[in-house]
Amino acid sequence: MTDSAKSSVDSLKEADFLFHDRDMEAAFAAYDKAHQKAREEFNRPVEVEALAQMARLTLTKGDSEQGEDWLDKARERADESDPLGWSRFLGVEGRFAWKAGNMQAARETFEQMFEYCSAKSLWGRAVDAAHMVAIVAESKEDQIKWSHAGIEMAETHDSNRWLGPLWNNLAGVYYDSKQYDSCLACYHKARDYHWQFSGETEKLFADYHVGMVYRLKGEFENAESWLRPVLAWAERLDNHSAIGQTCEDLGEIELARGNKPAGLELLLRAREEYQKAGFDISWPEIWNNINKRLKQVEE
Repeated sequence: MTDSAKSSVDSLKEADFLFHDRDMEAAFAAYDKAHQKAREEFNRPVEVEALAQMARLTLTKGDSEQGEDWLDKARERADESDPLGWSRFLGVEGRFAWKAGNMQAARETFEQMFEYCSAKSLWGRAVDAAHMVAIVAESKEDQIKWSHAGIEMAETHDSNRWLGPLWNNLAGVYYDSKQYDSCLACYHKARDYHWQFSGETEKLFADYHVGMVYRLKGEFENAESWLRPVLAWAERLDNHSAIGQTCEDLGEIELARGNKPAGLELLLRAREEYQKAGFDISWPEIWNNINKRLKQVEE
């Protein structure tokens, strides 16, 4: 079917496929086509969905100001009587509040989205909302509660593609509180679902996280049995973030064993890979931590 023969609904489906496949540039172009086609057809719900996603993709690239322009256009057209357009708009509006650091506004928006989508039987989007509430919630108790709410809804309503991210999020809660046994169990669950439903990069990091937690538990042989293959995999993909994180863990294992030269070499490589990944600008916490750790080791 030629582009001119496609309806706005077809164009939106194609854009969503590209988005879930993480082809962000192609997805933006496809959403723009869906938006233009929807205007020609006077299909307001598709127009709102496409505009909201264009805003989200622009935000993902780090251009919040341009993203706000697209979001304003979606807001002008959004109507609560349209379940698909309204729910999509709420999901993106909440993400803008989250990225701006306004956690209370983000939480209120995502809770509104959860209630609305549950009432409209939009189960996948309700799961997305629960996932996001768990991310922006301040207390550990709320994070665990909303993570389990999302997991239960995903399992009940056959939204299995969400289970990898949901178990990841719950693992992160336990990681932050250093409950590594619970964290590891969640990362194993997440891995099971990522390997069923996610792309190669998500599978790579799913394996990495299992190895990372074994390292934190002091189970170095188990950790290496995961991390060494992950490093080779990350090198094949030229994924500087994954290479850096894996080298850092392997370096810490060598240092814990008393092998300072090998550990230092791995940490230096980790810093080099982090810089290639742009972490010195985009993720200063990681960048500062690796420099601090290298200073400690080199003293």
